[in-house]
Parts: sequence; structure tokens; C-alpha cells
Amino acid sequence: MNVKKRYMESTGRTRKVTPRMMEYLGHVIDTPTVGEWKDGKAWRCVDKAPDEVIGNKMEVTRDRVAQYRNAFKRMFTKEEVLELCEEVMKEAA
Repeated sequence: MNVKKRYMESTGRTRKVTPRMMEYLGHVIDTPTVGEWKDGKAWRCVDKAPDEVIGNKMEVTRDRVAQYRNAFKRMFTKEEVLELCEEVMKEAA
């Protein structure tokens, strides 16, 4: 496994990030969020990409996608995730 340590400028901490985590973030960025609409008003807004859709793209189960999401919540701050997303966007461009 090719685990890279990345320095997070926003917090000053060094974090281990796997290529699979970066792949997950790329799919989250590319997948639109889902919400249910009723009569032009937000009836129930989920505000996250469906685990099934991301799981299909990554060829894993939705439970595994939920594990990735929970790992990000546990391991990274919001600012660190935004830094990683910025890096994913640079690679895609």
C-alpha cells in the first residue's frame, strides 16, 4: 500500500492518506447530492451523495463507503478535508 504522509497547512499536522481515500474524495466531489422535493419546497434534504452511487463507482458495498465517510469524520478536521479536496481538484484539472 502506498500511504503518503501529507502536511496539512490549516492545522500544522501530518496525516497519513491512502490512495483509496483520495479516490473516495474524488467520487464524492463528482457525485451530486440528493434531496427530495415536494411542491417546489425542500421536503427532505439529505445533502450527501448516496452511498450506493459512490459504492458502484468504487466497486465496494455501501457499508464500506459509510466506513470511509466515518473514517474521514474521525480522522480529519473540516479544514483538512477541504485541503485534500483542493488537491483532488488540482489532479483532475
